[in-house]
Amino acid sequence: MIHLLRRLLPPALALLLASAVGLIPTPASAADPEVSATVGADCPLSRLQLTLDNRSAQPQTFTVTWPGRAGSPWTRTVAAGDSTLLYWTVPAGTPYTLRVTTPTGYDITRSGLFHCGSGMSALVGFDCTDSRLQLILENRTTEEKTFTVTWPGRAGSPWTRTIAAGGNTLLYWTVPAGTPYTLRVTADGFDTTRTGTARCGLDDDAPQLNSTTLLRTDTVIKGLNGPDGHYDGTARSVRIPGMAVTNNGTIIAVADARVDGPYDLGGGTNNIQIVMMRSTDNGLTWEPPRVIRHADTTSEGVGDPSVLVDRMTGEVYVFYTYSPRPGISFWSGASGSNSGDDPNSLHIQYIKSTDHGATWSDPVELNPSVKDPSWQQLFASSGHGIQTSSGRLVQPIVYRDAAGVSHAADIYSDDHGVTWRRGAPAGDDVNESKAVERSNGAIVQNMRHNSIRSRFLATSTDGGRTFGPAAASPVLTDPLCNADELSYLTPDQRGANGAPIRTSTVLYSGNAHPTARNDLTVRLSTDDGATWPARALIKPGGAGYSTTAVLADGRIGVLYEIGDTGGIVFARFTPAWLRAA
Repeated sequence: MIHLLRRLLPPALALLLASAVGLIPTPASAADPEVSATVGADCPLSRLQLTLDNRSAQPQTFTVTWPGRAGSPWTRTVAAGDSTLLYWTVPAGTPYTLRVTTPTGYDITRSGLFHCGSGMSALVGFDCTDSRLQLILENRTTEEKTFTVTWPGRAGSPWTRTIAAGGNTLLYWTVPAGTPYTLRVTADGFDTTRTGTARCGLDDDAPQLNSTTLLRTDTVIKGLNGPDGHYDGTARSVRIPGMAVTNNGTIIAVADARVDGPYDLGGGTNNIQIVMMRSTDNGLTWEPPRVIRHADTTSEGVGDPSVLVDRMTGEVYVFYTYSPRPGISFWSGASGSNSGDDPNSLHIQYIKSTDHGATWSDPVELNPSVKDPSWQQLFASSGHGIQTSSGRLVQPIVYRDAAGVSHAADIYSDDHGVTWRRGAPAGDDVNESKAVERSNGAIVQNMRHNSIRSRFLATSTDGGRTFGPAAASPVLTDPLCNADELSYLTPDQRGANGAPIRTSTVLYSGNAHPTARNDLTVRLSTDDGATWPARALIKPGGAGYSTTAVLADGRIGVLYEIGDTGGIVFARFTPAWLRAA
């Protein structure tokens, strides 16, 4: 029996449901890049699902053929910018072959074995920097599992890996781009095959996860400030990612270039500068990294960058924290002042771009308007801010009160950044946070706690000015690390006022490991964060701060750090890849 659902989710996300489908793609032609057909599963209802997505400017007629299946073929006409979800209720273990064609030349075949609930996954990616085909094996069961990986004709095949309950491992092969692969992965209760061509680009037959290292400690950064003027050089530590996508689709990625060592602001020589990387092709290629903000001297530091885009004006802000001299850190003594030139206080400042990050303004000082003089210290929370559906700009901050207790809060502007005000605290004994607007207009602050290893959430019904009590998330664990929650909205999903619309679909990136900064995992919710049924492991092993963006083409980007010296990495993937496994 065939069923039909009409655009219950954003088009690129309609297939993201509770569990995995085993896929064995067969060679096919996909001549039309503006349409796609992706397979997913609704495991609680035992449904095999097919999402037909039309991103073109004209209606598209899809024909779906399942040889031998009653009722085949099926024809569906999908309006421009719309999508259709077909599903079949089938028992676990059902083999399927779905050929999808359109009159415009799209022709793709999806085949595999429908299965759910194995608790194991085998996800394929491609490291674009080091030309590595990667296989991420994850065991979320309560028992140790032994995986066997077979690549017919490949030297060394098969490979065996025993993974503890709740563990994972990463296998990789250094191969030239364009190498065809066939990887069969088996374990007790698990059997799946992945085939395709090893390369970047997220084409139908390529791995649906790409990763690119944007910044390393040996990466030459343009325009660093030194004692003898500007120079091109390297930093001993690169940390603290921030990212957003501008109105024309440009990705702006920023980070700390910690020139002399891994210390935070105020530590060591305090020589920290803000470096930017830009992409104008949805993350396929990147401009060389360059400094966009440095202090006048190398004993002054600027760091913890956060990117915020005003969709209504197109202006882009990079907020950051300024430390005027070594020893002035978040945990240093009270300043007792909110003056713009206080030498004993951290300062929140921003720079602004009106040309998608090509050029940047002089710094703007915010302490006189946003710092309570009784606060001991404050800083801008790194990653990104948001614009709400009303047009309000919201940037998270952290401050220490007169007693030395740290709090998360927001600063906000209702006049496109002309003036800024501070809001009330969203939680006590918490640290870095993200703000996200729910589908009902409420603002939720998703916060890192200082000692409890769970994300803490607080809700505001007045746009982030005041908050109700904070409570620990029952699902989102946290090893005391900055993470991200973000609405799934492309840059052009805006209302009549030009501001972002509301949505109940949200993304979360953070460490799945409860006690260590390991196993960076992206989750998806379609019910305002009440549940998180879809998840994918992006980076096994060490990974720290992360931030997320929805790209102009509907794909998802995650920018994350690997310790003090492991680099800043950009991962991008299709929504189909994010299905739970």
